[in-house]
Amino acid sequence: MKNLLVLGERVNASVVTLEEGTIVIDTSVDEEGADAVHAAAGERGSVLYVVNTHEHDDHLAGNRLFTCPAISSAAARQQMVEASVAALPDLVFSHELELFLSQRVFLKHYGGHSPGSAVVFFPQGGLLFTGDLVFNGRVPYMGEADFHRWLAALTELEGWDASTVVPGHGPKGGKELLTRQRQWLEQYIEDVLNWTAQGLSFQEMLQQVLMRHQVVERWHPMLLRSFELILKEYN
Repeated sequence: MKNLLVLGERVNASVVTLEEGTIVIDTSVDEEGADAVHAAAGERGSVLYVVNTHEHDDHLAGNRLFTCPAISSAAARQQMVEASVAALPDLVFSHELELFLSQRVFLKHYGGHSPGSAVVFFPQGGLLFTGDLVFNGRVPYMGEADFHRWLAALTELEGWDASTVVPGHGPKGGKELLTRQRQWLEQYIEDVLNWTAQGLSFQEMLQQVLMRHQVVERWHPMLLRSFELILKEYN
């Protein structure tokens, strides 16, 4: 889409150009990325809003650079307050929010990946930003997951009329990204429950995951935590 720019290799930060100006969705992972997003947004028009899809700091690095209002779910802002994030959102919503600009912009809070996870949808162009409800091409972060809510969110989003899906991490694609992420999570949950039934320890389960997927060592504790969360939810 000509009005869409997605920046970043590690974390996606996006700029959508409308008649009135631009909307920035997430603001990158580090200072270099933040500067690039800020410059790109300004080159395309006045920045109307920044939207934070959720509270994780790898999506918030450039918040401090923007003087326009920033928006997030109320749950995400609360998590940012507790984490002492410096540049907090100015506007929050509990469930849904609509912006009536030259294109309608629809925001909805789901949770799932994290307490504050929300999506941003431009119905006119079929453009959907999922934040970290979708990781394309890599294992998702599940250290705070509510798996029931995460799967319910993806199932609902699969029914939306989205033609372009921008995940929190990895290349953009179509609605197949939603289905692929849902199926991956379903299989992961099933595997963990089966391994538990077989009497495997958490360390043995971790090795099973690492034989199937490349996961950086610093995320190994996250995988162990995900086992705990799955067993808490499904047992």
